[in-house]
Amino acid sequence: MIKQLSDVKEATRLTYARVFVGSDGVTHFEDSPIRMTPGVYVPGIPLVDSASPLPATTLTFSRLEAGYTSDWHPAPRRQFVVLLTGAAELTVSDGETRSFCPGSVFLVEDTVGTGHQTRALGSDECLFVTIAC
Repeated sequence: MIKQLSDVKEATRLTYARVFVGSDGVTHFEDSPIRMTPGVYVPGIPLVDSASPLPATTLTFSRLEAGYTSDWHPAPRRQFVVLLTGAAELTVSDGETRSFCPGSVFLVEDTVGTGHQTRALGSDECLFVTIAC
């Protein structure tokens, strides 16, 4: 889930969950902050806190049916996932499980190894966007 951290003297940061394969060959979660600083987004409007741009190659809309559960799988590509509706749960191969709700952002880059499991939570479908990077 995106957490907005604010401090009067520090730039605003966002934190997202990162799924990666460690040097031990096991998939893990890590919380990764993005530093944001105020700047001109559009001339003539108030300053907007923004992060440095990241390159992206494709954007895909996807849906999981209610009750969806996957087997272990690596990510098909390095991609950010933005959850739009519903709730999802990821379990990584070190045993940690995290749940995500609408508005959550996470990065999957476990493109080798055991990967992770994905499950749609609740009785609603899960809509999400993936942004390959």
